[in-house]
Amino acid sequence: MSDKPDQTFELYKIYLATAEKVSDRRAAANTWMLSVNSAISALYGYLKMGGASVSEFEQGFWLLAIPAAGIIVCFAWAVLLASYSKLNGAKFQVLHEMEKSLPVAPFEREQKIYKAMGRRSFTGLEKWAPFAFIGLYGILLLASVIQALR
Repeated sequence: MSDKPDQTFELYKIYLATAEKVSDRRAAANTWMLSVNSAISALYGYLKMGGASVSEFEQGFWLLAIPAAGIIVCFAWAVLLASYSKLNGAKFQVLHEMEKSLPVAPFEREQKIYKAMGRRSFTGLEKWAPFAFIGLYGILLLASVIQALR
């Protein structure tokens, strides 16, 4: 770190902004993926209810293909979340290191308080969203296979 506290603090503020941008991008990605999965689910429901004028064979095909595509999208979502989580984890580790040169360490303190409260991080909870949709798509896929076999 720099020997000059003002330079260290300025660098800290700049680096903190990059961590916030990663968090913003992750939130936007979650919103996008949730919207995509909602659209996929709605499309499946629309086709299942006979909303589209397609042949029985085509409907059967799409009722299998749509959940399969949803599963692929969800795996991509899970990988994206893991990537953002690792990137943010590394950024906050650097911020913790930088805080050692500052008079206070707000993120380190916040983390200790947060853990003492028994709270779970949003990252820990958000990683389950893609798998919840994968479960839904698995059920839809199974239902479509069973219907196709009848």
